[in-house]
Formats: sequence, structure tokens, C-alpha cells
Amino acid sequence: MKHTKNEDSGMVMKLTLFANKIASQRYIIAIRDAFASTIAITIVAAFFLLVNNVLLNPTTGLLKNMPGRELISEISIQAYNGTLGILGLLVTFLIGYRLAKTYDLEGSVEGIIAVASYVAVVPNVLSVYTTAGKTVDASGLLTQTFTSSSAMLLGIIAALTSVTLLAKLYKIKQLKITMPESVPPAVTKSFNSLIPAFIVISLFATLEVAIRHLSGMTVPDLVIKILQTPLIGGFQTLPGILLYVFLATFVFVFGIHGAFVFGAISSPILLTSLQQNIDAINLGQPAPNIVTGPFLDVYVYMGGGGTMICLVIALLIASKRSDERMIAKIGGVSSLFNISEPIMFGLPVVFNPIYAIPFVIVPMVSTTLAYLATSFGLVNPTYILVPWVTPPVLSGYLATAGDFRASLLQLFIIAIGVLIYLPFVIISNRSEKLKEH
Repeated sequence: MKHTKNEDSGMVMKLTLFANKIASQRYIIAIRDAFASTIAITIVAAFFLLVNNVLLNPTTGLLKNMPGRELISEISIQAYNGTLGILGLLVTFLIGYRLAKTYDLEGSVEGIIAVASYVAVVPNVLSVYTTAGKTVDASGLLTQTFTSSSAMLLGIIAALTSVTLLAKLYKIKQLKITMPESVPPAVTKSFNSLIPAFIVISLFATLEVAIRHLSGMTVPDLVIKILQTPLIGGFQTLPGILLYVFLATFVFVFGIHGAFVFGAISSPILLTSLQQNIDAINLGQPAPNIVTGPFLDVYVYMGGGGTMICLVIALLIASKRSDERMIAKIGGVSSLFNISEPIMFGLPVVFNPIYAIPFVIVPMVSTTLAYLATSFGLVNPTYILVPWVTPPVLSGYLATAGDFRASLLQLFIIAIGVLIYLPFVIISNRSEKLKEH
């Protein structure tokens, strides 16, 4: 049964209207605007990631022998710590601030309470090894695991929940503290938020302690376990690796770095499969495994999560929005080295109801094409560990020990991915026009 042009246009319009309806929801607006405010630091962070991993890497860097490399590398690391290293905290504050504005609240106070609520629900004890060989629990620590984008979902939930609760508690007159008229307005607002803030932060702190004592796990650990459980086993089967790619990509839509969340399970399995391939090749035997770490880096994560290089190309081809084209041009440079944060948070893809769909679909299509091509012997299996920042096309050639067909497969996957992204770029353009009218 064939669809007419009018029917196809109607389907696009319905999807556009549906996307607009979701995009106009106050939570989505707060999250979208919060990520938009982080564009500058994500682009700065991408620059320093490129410098450290492409130019200054001690083993593979183009400038690894440059005098003063260690000093410049330290500067790059410090710059990363001040940008992506605290992105989770910044986004938590910004979401709290933006959401508070939709409730006609002051904003900055609520943003601060959102961060406080988030910190209250994450663990602050770290086991460290001393020089004497003993393990000591150090308290009062907040590691980058919980300040960067790695645990961002908890920050987002904390911000949305805490500010929503605050908005409701503010309406209860009995919780307000009456101040003399001579007191400055800023001080009055702070005192009015005192009791609601106490209640909200106490709830989050109680939740953390209760879950830790009842389950023996921290709140982040509980989230990771729930997400990781379906992934045990099956990595070398097409359904199994598709499940992994789906979950790792899907959580990225919500600001969670899937590779980090699932790394505890995926890394040992993928490294083992890679070593088995290396051992077999060295013995003159065929490589036993299709899926390895380089397999995912080379075929699935070209340009970063969501096979981001495809979206960059699709934006440059079809987008008429100046903001999208600008982000594509700036973020496209880092995407060539598989760093996707400028596009993820600048476009954004995170919490974007339009781009989230192809962002999840394209990696699964990429996985399927690469898996079938390798299983049918159309390309050599991957058994060379290449740096994850190696640009697409070159990475395929290197990871398969010089099989040019792998580079051709990468180009084919990119072309298919661009075709999948293109309709959604058009929908995004139409959606923006509807907002203007």
C-alpha cells in the first residue's frame, strides 16, 4: 500500500505537532534551556579533549615528543575539570533555576536548593588506599563521578523534583517567615524559602540514607544495577549487542553517559573478546568474535554517541535554521574525533523529542550492518585497539589491520545514517517555523 504525498505531509505535520506539544512542557523547556546555557563550556571542553587525546597523548599523540607536553596536558586536564568535570552540577542548578522561572519564582535560590538536594542523595564516602596498604573510608568527598555528566540523570531528577516540591510548599502560608518591611527583599525571599528548603533537602537526605541501609547500595548504584541487569551475557549475538547499544544510547538521551554506566559490564567482556581475536590471529586462526571494543568505536560511535557524524552531515545538508547550522559547524570538528558533547548539549539532542528518535535508531542500524558484514566475511573482524578519538574511515582501516573494505563499510553506514537523520532535521525546521507563527 503506497502513501500519497499529502498523507506523508500529514504524518510529518502530526509528528511535528506532537513534538511541539512535548517541547512546550515546562520540564522539557527547563531542561532544554539549561543545556543551551552550557554550550560555551562544552565547546571549550571539546577543544581541550582534542588537545589531550589527539595531540598530547603520550603514546599516540601527534605532538607526544613536544617539549612541555606534560605541562600543557595538565592545563588541559584542569580546563576539563572546570567544564565537563562539573557539568552535572551546573546543569542541576540551571534546571532548577529555569524551572523555578516557569513557576514565577526568583530562580537562583531554587537552583541552589536543587544542587543541595542532589548532593544530599549521592554518596560522600570514598574508599582510598593508603601508603601503608590499608583501605580507609574518607568522608565528605564529592568525586567527578557525581559532578560530571556521568550521573546527570540523578541531578536532573533532583532538580525537577525539588523545585516542584518547593513551588507547592511556597503556597503554604504557615511555612513563610514574616519579616519587617525594612528588611531587603532578597533577604526576605531567602527566609521565606528557609522552611521549604529544610523540608525538601531533608527528604532527599533521608531517601539516600534509607536506600543505603535497606538495600546496601547507594542511589546511583541502584540505578546502574537496574540498567545493567538486562545486559549480562549475549554480547556476541546480534540481539544481545543490539540490546546493549539500545540501552547505552537511550540513556544518553536523558543526559546519562551510557558507556560509563554500563562500562563495569561491557569493558571486561569487550576486552576479553578483543584479546581472543588477537590470540587467534597470532596463531593463524580466524578471529572468533565479531563484537569487540574497537567494533563499537569504529562502526557504531562514529562522531560519538548516536553515530553523531551522521547528524552533523544531515544538519549541514538540510537544516535551514541558523542556530543548528552554527552548532553543526562548530561541533562537527570535535565530532570528527568522536567527541559528541557540543552537539549533544548544544543542539541539543538531550531531552529533544525530535532528534532523540534517530539518535537511538541510527546506532542500532549501524550495529546491524556492521555485524552482518563482519559475520558474512565482507570485512575483517576488528582486532587492533585504536584510540577512540581516531577519525572515522581511518579508524576502520586501522582496527581491521589494513582492510580498506572496513573504511568503505564505514562510509556506507554514514550514508545510511544521514538518510535516517534527514527527515528529522526537516521536522525540526518545520517545528521552529510553527513556534514563530
